[in-house]
Amino acid sequence: MPKLTKSAKQDLILTHLRATGTCHTLKDLEKTLPSVASINGIQVKEYIQTLIDEGQLRVEKIGSGNWYWSFSSDEKYERERRLAQVTMEVEKVRKSCADAEAVLASETIRREEEKDDEHERESLMTKKAELQATVDRVRITEAQLSGPLNSLNSKGVKQIQEELAGFQQKALEWTDNIYILEEYLRKLASGDRQIIESVLRECYGDEYVDGEGLCELG
Repeated sequence: MPKLTKSAKQDLILTHLRATGTCHTLKDLEKTLPSVASINGIQVKEYIQTLIDEGQLRVEKIGSGNWYWSFSSDEKYERERRLAQVTMEVEKVRKSCADAEAVLASETIRREEEKDDEHERESLMTKKAELQATVDRVRITEAQLSGPLNSLNSKGVKQIQEELAGFQQKALEWTDNIYILEEYLRKLASGDRQIIESVLRECYGDEYVDGEGLCELG
């Protein structure tokens, strides 16, 4: 016959007590349980205490002694208690999981917003560089215009007029490009006047007119 485990012996004790349907003194249990659960008489107290600690065996002091019992209704109650406890633990875990998911979602949104802001800043800096390059080209064109004007006495009127017309056309083309970039900058900055004026003032330098942008060509 295979050797019984401690858990199996405890089950035999509980089955016996529930079958009797009554209460027992420690003296009664020390007589009956050794044969019921195949345990030594000196182990009875140990098994009884274990069952009490696990909530499977009930004990009450009546008169001068303790009385022990385990009814079928107690088993049902214990199962319901354990089920309620497990259910409560499951709910705690579910709530913790839901809270963690909420924190993760919030952190994901925050990081995405930071990425969008960084992308917008990079785009603004790129457009600022393009605008600055266009302004520089316009300044070079204006410098080129000043050369022919200073040599009026050495060229014919018709030649000077043709050169002026060409330079003026180039200046107007670059100016149009600047205005196109300004419109793009306004869209990129969502119409934020402070950002727009700050970028334009830095790009145009002395040629910037408050509230108007690049000054008119003279």
